[in-house]
Amino acid sequence: MKNESLNGTLVMVSPDLENDPARGQGKIALVNYESLHDNEIYVAFEGGREAIYHPDALLRLKGKEEILAELMDNGSEIRGNDYKDLCKITMLQDRGTAKAEWQALEIVQQNPRIKNAALEPAKPGIAIELQKSYSR
Repeated sequence: MKNESLNGTLVMVSPDLENDPARGQGKIALVNYESLHDNEIYVAFEGGREAIYHPDALLRLKGKEEILAELMDNGSEIRGNDYKDLCKITMLQDRGTAKAEWQALEIVQQNPRIKNAALEPAKPGIAIELQKSYSR
């Protein structure tokens, strides 16, 4: 997953992003192009509007297995509606279609409490590299 291209991947702009000239916080977008050299990701929003983001600003769905593991490990601590929403997301992931993935991201949009359980950085390797460089 480290060197995997994000082209064609559905992502969500981090709702916590402070400085966003494109005003895409919390919105779903499709990755059009990933510039590894410039560390920029070009995305298109619904309606055709485009923007450029740093990989740290984008989130994507965790794998189904990771979400299910979260449900199994912390199920008793998760609120009822949050538990249901996470289960719906895993069922949508079973479909394996772009429409189902979009619907799963919409569930996260509507219920921000499940963001940490359902989403991960679009490029997890970059966050790890940054942590290592700051830890010295």
